[in-house]
Amino acid sequence: MSEQEKQEGQKTVVSFIAGLLIGGLLVWVFGGTPTEEVHVDENTDHEASEVMDDAEEEAMDDEAEEETAEPVAVLEVGDGAVSVANQAAGITVTLDTATFPTEEGWVAVRSYPNGQLGSILGAVRYSKEQGLVPSEIALVAPTTAGRDYAVVFFTEDGDRSFNLANDVQIGDVFGTFTAQ
Repeated sequence: MSEQEKQEGQKTVVSFIAGLLIGGLLVWVFGGTPTEEVHVDENTDHEASEVMDDAEEEAMDDEAEEETAEPVAVLEVGDGAVSVANQAAGITVTLDTATFPTEEGWVAVRSYPNGQLGSILGAVRYSKEQGLVPSEIALVAPTTAGRDYAVVFFTEDGDRSFNLANDVQIGDVFGTFTAQ
């Protein structure tokens, strides 16, 4: 095996490992559990109850009666608006209120130095169909006290994965805040 072939083989192995690390990081960042309740299809409940025996079904009915149902958050669709208060620097951003410009997409936090959009620090998906109504955005990089940040919306291209190649920013800035 020639020296050039060895070098190419080493480059391939290094590229593969780097790809695994980046892929794992993206899964970790965007693959977390949703922060809001997800609407469960009524047909799914029926199918599951048909499989259960009577004792299990009665036990579930008793538990359901004891629990107080919390209202599921509703995704408001309109012109797009976000209210974000100045908040402590950290790895999450809390949305006070939001009206989403589409029924499915992404809401993201970007650095906003001198009124110019900068890098994306984090994004979370919203979906009317799936009942995903985020109230927080988890960040990959933390905010820094004294700096300004913008909240923006992106489209969703159908793969349910945030990527700048296919998910396009909608409009400009929908809200701003300063990390304290």
